[in-house]
Amino acid sequence: MPEPFAMPRVKVCGLTRADDVQSAAAAGADAVGFVHHAPSPRSIEAEAAAELARLVPPGTLAVAVMVDPTPEAARAWLARAGAGALQLCGAEQPEAWRGFEHPILRRVAVGAGAERELERWADVAAGFVLDHPDGPGGTGRGVDWELAARLARAAPCLLAGGLDETNVAAAIRGVRPAGVDASSRLEERPGAKAPERVRAFVTRALAALEEVHA
Repeated sequence: MPEPFAMPRVKVCGLTRADDVQSAAAAGADAVGFVHHAPSPRSIEAEAAAELARLVPPGTLAVAVMVDPTPEAARAWLARAGAGALQLCGAEQPEAWRGFEHPILRRVAVGAGAERELERWADVAAGFVLDHPDGPGGTGRGVDWELAARLARAAPCLLAGGLDETNVAAAIRGVRPAGVDASSRLEERPGAKAPERVRAFVTRALAALEEVHA
């Protein structure tokens, strides 16, 4: 199992521009996500991620978000990009990732079989990202809060799926996750974040997390 690490409270994912990294960090996000998955409009190469990672302040976690990489490919991408953690969003199997050098966040589709997925990855993943079953991420669709709340009680989880500045506080109160993660619903267009929405999302998320975990 990876070394214990502090679960992020607020992650802003799918960043592709320097301004977006700076906006997320200035707002108080303690994790940012760089997607490497060709079908996504937010996908970037390791060299572009490395340029963005240089703008990430100390104490903010850069997460590589990948779908079905091999451990070898993921290890090489993280090294080139300068990311500190890996989010796995495909059909990866936990056996292949035992002993991986970086903390792993495992995406879990909030639906049938989700609790079993948490159990399968419990001794490999440092935490989980709860997202909608449709697609590996970035769908903008919300999840079943009741099931998500059960999962969040069982393991450290980031709640994702359909979150933005208008609903994040209610979602946190309903699910009580360790943190939250948002991407597509904070955008002005695919791959480009709206700074004012990012600021409002992070501010409201931090306040609600402080409230439920006081």
